[in-house]
Amino acid sequence: MNLGALIPLLKLAQDSGLTKPGVVYAKPSEIYTKEKAFEIAQNVLETKVRDVITETDTDYSTELILRINKAKLGRRGCTMEDILSALESNKKFTAESDDNTIILKLVEKLDAPTVVILRNKVLKTTIKGVPDIERATLKEENGEWVIQTTGSNLAKVLEVKGIEQSTVWTNNIFEIASILGIEAARNALISELKSTLENQGLEVDIRYLMLVSDLMCHKGFLQQIGRH
Repeated sequence: MNLGALIPLLKLAQDSGLTKPGVVYAKPSEIYTKEKAFEIAQNVLETKVRDVITETDTDYSTELILRINKAKLGRRGCTMEDILSALESNKKFTAESDDNTIILKLVEKLDAPTVVILRNKVLKTTIKGVPDIERATLKEENGEWVIQTTGSNLAKVLEVKGIEQSTVWTNNIFEIASILGIEAARNALISELKSTLENQGLEVDIRYLMLVSDLMCHKGFLQQIGRH
């Protein structure tokens, strides 16, 4: 059997779901319609300025121009006011808008390389949603709507209005340890090990997985184990 996925779990490798942004499952706190569940998913998904524009323009000296894609803006559940609000904390420019364009007037004249750096910073500005949540998918399970994400930010997802906190789960063990404690991380590790083995068609007594997880967590923080 190919147990390649098991080794990163035991070694807490950087390329496993334990340390990179993983997956979050979350259920709305009530039985919502699909439309309402979709609205909650929009509040989970991170939306940056670059996600809702068609192009940018600049004279590399005094202004930046953002051309907004209204269709993308609507799909993300955002408004022009949301963009302006997200950008207002930046004191290097003042912003004004019309129907589908936002013009950023620089407070002082800058050289071209500095303008490029500023433009990149503007494009990376978060308008709404949870940081590090790159994708949110809505799916129906047993008559309930479930939000599945690419990327993990457990602490912030737990704060999203409408999410049932007791149903939130992530495969990022380090996040679980830092937010919910080492015992929660131990239980999550057991679950991940069990799932990995079952996906390979192997059945291992749960007590062995508990022993391995205890060894990795008994000092109060996560430790890797291996041949060395």
